[in-house]
Amino acid sequence: MDRVERLHRALYLEEPDKVPRGELDIHYELVSAILGTSVSDWFEAQIKIRDLLGIDLVNVGLEGGPNVDLIGKTDKGYPIYRDWIGNEWVESGSKTRQNLKYGLATVEAMKRFKMPDISQYKTSTIERWSKHTSFCVFTQVGGVLDSVYPLTGLENYVRALYQHPDALKHVIEEVYRFNLKVIEMYAQAGSHVILIGDDLSYDSGPFIPPSRMKEYVFPYLAGEVAEAHRLGLPAILHSDGNVTPLMDDIVGAGFDGLHSLQPNAGVDIVDTKKRWGDHLCLMGNLDLDYLLTLGRPEEVEAEVKRLMREVAPGGGFILSTTNVLTRYTPPENALAMYGTARKFGTYPMK
Repeated sequence: MDRVERLHRALYLEEPDKVPRGELDIHYELVSAILGTSVSDWFEAQIKIRDLLGIDLVNVGLEGGPNVDLIGKTDKGYPIYRDWIGNEWVESGSKTRQNLKYGLATVEAMKRFKMPDISQYKTSTIERWSKHTSFCVFTQVGGVLDSVYPLTGLENYVRALYQHPDALKHVIEEVYRFNLKVIEMYAQAGSHVILIGDDLSYDSGPFIPPSRMKEYVFPYLAGEVAEAHRLGLPAILHSDGNVTPLMDDIVGAGFDGLHSLQPNAGVDIVDTKKRWGDHLCLMGNLDLDYLLTLGRPEEVEAEVKRLMREVAPGGGFILSTTNVLTRYTPPENALAMYGTARKFGTYPMK
């Protein structure tokens, strides 16, 4: 069974030959550490690390778009950037972003807002992965919450939600129409799975009341899923945080899968499988707050075995961390995770 069929079978809630496994990204520092060499050719290094770990997928997105300008430096020498919307921010040496100004902080700016012309973007990396490798190509597009409130600032978003809903909806619908065009571009470039990245929750629960999400978020997510399905592609949602209060809405939007399922945010993957496993493929749940980053390889191995025993049977499961294989993951823990999956992840489960 090839990698694409393996992922599709899991997403369609069937048992493939073995549990699919993969990451939305692997930080280059970890790639270099595991391969034991500096990374000079990113594409070849990503192939090597995925083959070494037994990973089935790669996650890529659009290239290009409007320029980001360097407009100055802080007193400490950190660069200050401005994007096409008017967002301004500082990046420290650790790539930590501190927002200084939001481009859509006012109602007037929201009403004037237009997305860039789609012709400014390219899909050449997607085509390269699809045509020249055997990996299942996930292609990531935004949703309408996590792609909107960073333009306004969360406080301004919530204020507009209640006081200026028409202005906010204008922004949402601009982003939504753009996302539909992106999904069509991905399909034409050879995508195998559409991944809609839209963080909906804090660790403690949803960013905005679920009742508001039913009007301002989920109808648009359902439209993106419908577009993916129209083009013959499954759609998976990535959302960090505690999404348990939103699970019925996620299912109702038509998603084939859900990624992250953070245990440190209170998401119980076994309970989630029992309650919604007939509707959604589950991907993730391997903790990055402690287990992968600070735990011992023996602990990682034990958790992978538990997931194989309690979640994998019956299909509808993809092994993954809750986000990406971060630079803070010791190489031995990444090797333990994927080595254990290779050893114990063959169907039928024993």
